[in-house]
Amino acid sequence: MKRLVFFVIATSMISACSTKPTMNATTVAPMLYNTVTADTATVKITRDSGVLGSACNTYVFVDDKQVASLRPAESATLYVPRGRHILSFNTSRGLCPSATDAIDVILNKGDIKNYRIRGDTNGNFQLLPTL
Repeated sequence: MKRLVFFVIATSMISACSTKPTMNATTVAPMLYNTVTADTATVKITRDSGVLGSACNTYVFVDDKQVASLRPAESATLYVPRGRHILSFNTSRGLCPSATDAIDVILNKGDIKNYRIRGDTNGNFQLLPTL
C-alpha cells in the first residue's frame, strides 16, 4: 500500500513539472509584425501552460529580431512577410536557465501557421508546429 501511495504521489509531481497545450491562451501584442498586409502569412506562437519554467519569460524571435515575450498560457499572432524565416525562442535573461530552439519555415502569402512552445519533465523546451 505504501508503494502505491508513493507511486501516485511521485507520478503526480512529475506530471506537474511538464507543460500542456492551452486552448484559451491570453493574447499578447507583438513588438514587430503586427500589421496584416497583402503579402503576409499569419503565424501564431503559443506557450504551453504549466509549472515548468513559469518564473521565466520566453522571448520569441523571427530572423533574430525579438517579436514577443511570452509567459505560460500566452500567445502572439504575427503577420510575417512571405519567404523563408527562422522562428526561435530563448529564456536566457536574468536568473533563468538557458532554453532555446529554432525552426526554419517557408511562409507563403495567406498561410496560417500555428506553433507551440512546450517543456518536458527533463526541462527541455521545444518549438513545434501544431494544428
